[in-house]
Amino acid sequence: MIRINLVAPERATEKKKKTSVSTPSAPGAFQAYLLLTLFAGGAAFLCAALWWLQTAKLKDLDARIAADEKRQRDLQAIKVQVDAFQKKKTLLERKVELIERLKAQQKGPVHMLDEISKALPDYVWMTTLDEAGGKVTFGGESNSLTAVADFLSALQRSGWFSQVDLLSGVENNNIVTFSLGGTFKNPEEEAAKARAAAAAQAAAPPVAPKS
Repeated sequence: MIRINLVAPERATEKKKKTSVSTPSAPGAFQAYLLLTLFAGGAAFLCAALWWLQTAKLKDLDARIAADEKRQRDLQAIKVQVDAFQKKKTLLERKVELIERLKAQQKGPVHMLDEISKALPDYVWMTTLDEAGGKVTFGGESNSLTAVADFLSALQRSGWFSQVDLLSGVENNNIVTFSLGGTFKNPEEEAAKARAAAAAQAAAPPVAPKS
């Protein structure tokens, strides 16, 4: 007896239908993979761009730091030179001041005797003269107290004696024995000190005003 299977073709048809239904899902998976690839590529590009930008910033910052350090070294070298020049200038000023003071001190006694000689009026004679540290004490004789007063005034007008006082005056047999005391100052030495002080003040850095 011959049998005919009528069910098998239907199953085959169902398989074909199932196959035909699942086929359209392949393009969707491809698009998903494509989007994922694009996203991953974009993320990688963005990371690379950010890394490059950050690297460029770091290089620029390093260059600025190196330039600032070089500028600081240059300024430090200039400061060292300025300090050395200032020390040499101060030392030279002190040497000049010392030389001028020594010259003035050498001239002092000569000028002192010269000024005393110029200030001596007629009928006034010097007998003693002592000098120590600018303090001068000298004695003499005269025929009158008026001549002694004239001598004292002449010494004060000379400019070499800042102060002259009559220490004693005794008259005996029309002869006045007197003693004077004063302070001797060399005007050239005082002028040199004033110039040195003015130069030191001019060389000193200006004081910033307080806020």
